[in-house]
Amino acid sequence: MDHSWGLKAGGSAVALVYLAGMAAMLWVLNQAKRSFWLCSLLALPGTLCHEACHWTVGKLLNGQPVHFTVIPRKEGHGFVLGSVAFRNLRWYNAFFVGMAPLALLPLAYGLLLWRLGGDPALGWSEAAMVFLLANLVFAAIPSWQDVRIAARSPLGWLLLGGVLVAGWLRFVGPDAASVPAPARPSVPRR
Repeated sequence: MDHSWGLKAGGSAVALVYLAGMAAMLWVLNQAKRSFWLCSLLALPGTLCHEACHWTVGKLLNGQPVHFTVIPRKEGHGFVLGSVAFRNLRWYNAFFVGMAPLALLPLAYGLLLWRLGGDPALGWSEAAMVFLLANLVFAAIPSWQDVRIAARSPLGWLLLGGVLVAGWLRFVGPDAASVPAPARPSVPRR
């Protein structure tokens, strides 16, 4: 039995279907935040990847992770989908541990390119891939707790400043400050 939906890869149509599906799934994940159990269930794959990024970077940079959980719990007026506790967050590793989930963005992009390059027939397997990709993008967003951890590191602020300056120079250019004034329109003489 064929489980495809009749759309074969053939240009940008499949890419647009993927992007539209991801946008729809991201909307569903955002709306699911209203329900503790629905959000916990739908975001579980992304939560696992998010916390695994923290744990892996913490392990590699001597953050000494001591506790890992993806069991959701209510906390105050909100809820926590997962967490990793560390014993050794310092100035040199706090930024990287806090911002570790951002590594999920290139992973999601690579998976998207891989699926689009493989002549996908849109069906249930592709719908599952869209769900996974949306989960990865959703989970890549650092939480406020992640940002607070990263903000403890002066190294992170220096890196952020360097990235902003490099981006400014790349996109605006070093000559942006020395742009000549526009020429005045000439007034006809009588």
